[in-house]
Amino acid sequence: MENGGSTVRAERAFNEILKGSNVEGVTTLWRYDFVAVTRMTDSKPETTFRTIRPPGANLLRVAEASTLAERIASGEVDRANLAAEVRRIRSTGSPYQAWLVIFAAACASGFFSQFIGGDWGGFGIAFTAGAIGQTVRIALQPRNLGAAVTTMVCALLSAVIAAFGLRAGISQVAPAILIGSVGYMIPGLPLVNGFIDVASHRNISVGIQRILNAALLFLILAIGIAVGQTVVEMK
Repeated sequence: MENGGSTVRAERAFNEILKGSNVEGVTTLWRYDFVAVTRMTDSKPETTFRTIRPPGANLLRVAEASTLAERIASGEVDRANLAAEVRRIRSTGSPYQAWLVIFAAACASGFFSQFIGGDWGGFGIAFTAGAIGQTVRIALQPRNLGAAVTTMVCALLSAVIAAFGLRAGISQVAPAILIGSVGYMIPGLPLVNGFIDVASHRNISVGIQRILNAALLFLILAIGIAVGQTVVEMK
């Protein structure tokens, strides 16, 4: 869940680990920011809380964790090696280098502006705004400022860069360029995970939290676009 996996996937992996470890009588309560695990010990309930950090996006870790859970369930991994395997997965970095992530974000912004009616001059503006914004986004992520603050900073930066490009006369299609400039930050993964959780009927509250969080990020992007539009219209 901390790396972009849905609650459904996290719960399945956890249950497979319990199965492979021959542990029974465990009840879990999943929330957006923590999971509570209750087990009967000497006829008394014992509850452990595990904080879930704000979600990022490292689907390689998600895949590795799911594979590890399946291996544990089938008896391929000894319980003594479980902690070492978890540490290995935690230390797994992104499979993509920073320059490739920046380039992909820039392309997303540029082509999104084209998709909604921009021209090639606008493509260049959105591409540049997306590249600079994603560079700053990567620099801010280790500071743990939170998704909302990071999104606000990068949205304002990208939108203002796009606004100055429009004021320079490189393009005249303001709406498409301003929207495209922040397109690389559209929270698609939180939305998908939110709908998956709601559809599961077991994690509806977590799914709603994910969807509301995505809605907040959309609102922040809208604020960035509005600020950019104000800069464009300044005399």
